[in-house]
Amino acid sequence: MRIIITDANIFFDLIGIGALAHFFQLEYEIHTTELVMYECDPEDIEQLQAFVVSGQLRIRAFTVEEVNVVESTGRRKGLRPADRSVLFHALELKGMVVSGDSDMRKECGEMKLECHGILWCISELHRIGHFDASQCLSILDTLESINKWLPKLELEKLRKRLGGIDPA
Repeated sequence: MRIIITDANIFFDLIGIGALAHFFQLEYEIHTTELVMYECDPEDIEQLQAFVVSGQLRIRAFTVEEVNVVESTGRRKGLRPADRSVLFHALELKGMVVSGDSDMRKECGEMKLECHGILWCISELHRIGHFDASQCLSILDTLESINKWLPKLELEKLRKRLGGIDPA
């Protein structure tokens, strides 16, 4: 089973569009780090905790020595400690990163790590039949209203692939 390591912004988006439970039904082993969890609100942690208890979400904790290595992972100055922890864990597990952060995506490219964002998650949920095209288009509308940082070109391509009309 392929491993994915998620960043906090993916959890925020999945919760915002009501697709968190569906995400954990994807055929991937899903990981995150304790530093990512520290970025989540108590309400978000409460929702994520059910998946931790069920074993569907694995959280990587770090020793003091490992934190020093985590802090030096990645070259971009804009990376937060949680971002660096995701990169470190992805390298460690040879996993795929799921993040909407553009610096993270660029860093993954330089580190030769596969990286996808929330639009990929929605595509995957459609691919395996959790959502039909109409539901996905509605979800994309909701997502666009809560996440102003979505890559517009990718969003338009996904809408087109799903049979939606490109907004002018």
